[in-house]
Amino acid sequence: MAALIDSVKDTVALILAMLAIALPNRDAPIVLTIIGVVIALLVACMLVFPVLRWLTTRYRLDENGVTQRSGMLNRKRTTISYDHIHAISSSSPIYMRPFQVVTLDITAAGGESGITLRGVPSSVQLELEVARQASGTPAGPVPAVAAGTRETGGQGWCAGPVPAAAAEDEVQVPGGRPVIEGELVFRASVRDILLFAVTDLGLFAALIVVYGFIEQLRDVVPEAMMDNAQDSVVRFATGSVVAFIGTVAVVFAVLVGASIIGSLLRFHGFEVWRRGGDLVVVRGAFTRRITTIAVDRIQTVAIRRTLIRRALHLCSVRLGLGAVATAEGEDADSTGADVLPVIGDDRVYAVLQRMLPEWELVPPRMRRTGRGLLRYYLFTPLAVSTIGMVGAAIWALASGDAMAWLWMLAPAALMVWWGLCRCLKAAAEGYALPDGKRIIAAGSTVLTLFTVFTRRSRIQSVERSTTPWRQRRGVESLTLPLFVSNGINTLRFTALRSADAATLAAWAEHGFVPADTSPGRRVDAAVDGMVDNGYVQDDEWRTR
Repeated sequence: MAALIDSVKDTVALILAMLAIALPNRDAPIVLTIIGVVIALLVACMLVFPVLRWLTTRYRLDENGVTQRSGMLNRKRTTISYDHIHAISSSSPIYMRPFQVVTLDITAAGGESGITLRGVPSSVQLELEVARQASGTPAGPVPAVAAGTRETGGQGWCAGPVPAAAAEDEVQVPGGRPVIEGELVFRASVRDILLFAVTDLGLFAALIVVYGFIEQLRDVVPEAMMDNAQDSVVRFATGSVVAFIGTVAVVFAVLVGASIIGSLLRFHGFEVWRRGGDLVVVRGAFTRRITTIAVDRIQTVAIRRTLIRRALHLCSVRLGLGAVATAEGEDADSTGADVLPVIGDDRVYAVLQRMLPEWELVPPRMRRTGRGLLRYYLFTPLAVSTIGMVGAAIWALASGDAMAWLWMLAPAALMVWWGLCRCLKAAAEGYALPDGKRIIAAGSTVLTLFTVFTRRSRIQSVERSTTPWRQRRGVESLTLPLFVSNGINTLRFTALRSADAATLAAWAEHGFVPADTSPGRRVDAAVDGMVDNGYVQDDEWRTR
């Protein structure tokens, strides 16, 4: 059913595109004939391929893991052990709710070997969660065949959807809204969703979408009609100052309205539940999505603030995972890992302590590593922009065209934008080491500030680098890669003093936190000119 409906939607979109091509060429019989044949083939494929997919796809839940078998000519078999499951996401569009079936996305480490089960009973998600939790305990194996499914051929393989009794801890009410046993730690109100919509920088990206839609209309609407409409809008908008301001206001209102509608559909009924060792995130209006995240698989907790939200004392929280918790048809930029889409600064830590008490999340006292080192942050933007401006000037002089001098504005604008981002980064970067196991790092990406909480066991390596002119002044760069597939996957310090770099390296490698972390702390020189981790004896360096 789910595969058939998805196929119908894709086919309808293709047929509409074919009709858009046929309308301008309706006087050419050969074109109409070809398009008719193509539409007939599309309809045939729409009916045949979903049935073949259903007939050749099976899944099985046994004592070790979940296995999917698919394919007719190219047979494929994928198995994920229960203890390797990082996240389980389900999506239930409104047309699937009466049948109590969902589409399940099961992701393992890295998300490269995931399994998608389409049109399975909604109780299968809870069965997988119970099996995953049982795999890490001595409670014994789970039943070989999951309840609520049917066996085929005596092999324990399960085919398409069958009615199943609702699971004990998660039942479906008539409206399709799941009732989850556990502690409700956060529920987004309509006000929260509206604040997210009006402060989301993504609404400005909608301008590109609108422009692309207008360009696509040119393939359907006669060119003369499009040109007349465009000229009329331009004449009206530039007729007076009031008309220009009104046009801008209307465009902005449309974008905000679209952002509000999209946010309400995406986050309607947004809830976060704590159920044992799992977080359960429920969201969505027409398509209900439920994501289960194992707390022990969380790599990072990132609190993010755009400049707009910072001015309004708002923030958002995303969990960093080793596998992307994205349900089918969901935007990768907005997944179940966004446990707090928007929340006030005065509430965020209290909610996080209820949500993740194991992480002991409290407001940190940061040591700002970029203070006094602004020139190292601005060196690259200034150098690149200067080279671009010099190149534009040389080209303008060689061409003799006065208008060519305007090309110098491009590197100048780049310098201003890049410089602002680097100034923000210099003011934001810093760290805190509460103990030998935890680190809090702060920084910025473009114009978004972030504070990341993680553990030493999540850090993959320590990368320190410097240049001769930086080394003489005791300045380095430090990078700590993380095993995170979504969001911030690296703790990066663009410029920091060698003492701070040595402190962070010693902590990451051995959990050692020196008592003296002042910028003037003396560090030992290593044999190759780089500073070591603050120990008395140098490491034994080997040549290749």
